[in-house]
Amino acid sequence: SRSINNEYLCVLLVTCAFLQCVVAETSGCILVNKDSKSEKALLDGLHDLKGETFRVEDKVDGKLKNVYEIGVCASVNKSAPLIGAVQHVIGDKTNQTIVLGQLNATTLVGAPGWTLVTYRNGDQYNGSCENSSRQVQFVVLCSPDEHHGSLQIASSGRTGETSCSYIFVVSSSVVCSKEKHEQHHRGLSGGAVFCILFFTVAGSYLLLGFMYKRIVVGAKGLEQIPNYTFWKDCGHLQADGCNYICRCQCDSSDEHRSYRDIDDRPLRPDEDRDDQLLTM
Repeated sequence: SRSINNEYLCVLLVTCAFLQCVVAETSGCILVNKDSKSEKALLDGLHDLKGETFRVEDKVDGKLKNVYEIGVCASVNKSAPLIGAVQHVIGDKTNQTIVLGQLNATTLVGAPGWTLVTYRNGDQYNGSCENSSRQVQFVVLCSPDEHHGSLQIASSGRTGETSCSYIFVVSSSVVCSKEKHEQHHRGLSGGAVFCILFFTVAGSYLLLGFMYKRIVVGAKGLEQIPNYTFWKDCGHLQADGCNYICRCQCDSSDEHRSYRDIDDRPLRPDEDRDDQLLTM
């Protein structure tokens, strides 16, 4: 009898292990279009969010009316591993739970900075939206400052709303592009560091030089500026250098000119011109 009990125990353990594997495989998102490489890439981009569940309350006039629960490739109902989103309707006497979407009917669209996840095959509408099945959509927006933010309601299919979809928004850094994420965490750029160093050195030079010239040398006025003579002639030096290099004008250019200006002709001595004015 002991051997039979051991056999039953082994079979039970193997069965439990098999069931756990099945639940683990079916509890994630299952794409409607399993051959879509773009959707698989978007799904891989949500890897750090998988298993997270979000909860948000919907109040009307300060009174709780609905509670929404959404899982990112995770079930929100332990007894039903394929349910990805539910709505708990809070009534005056009784409450009702509505399935908004299932994990085995997942579609994804997106671009750098956002991803839209849709769960389909929810409970059917009763007398509205052509009695179609409910579906829930949640947009994951890029937010470099937080791993995942709080869930926000964009459209909940209330009375008067034309949308038959439940739309939610959540912020997360997992959908941010690598360039933006690295730029956010990189800190100061090379140009910013250069500007900080330049103005620090320039300020120290002016302050220390001013104090030295005033206290030690005893200079006053503009002479208190460090190296005042150099900075005063700096503009002329730059102009001469630009004139020499860019315009290619130098002192020797006058020797090769084929003509001479009027001012270049030698002037007669002043006394000669004065003598011509005198009568002989």
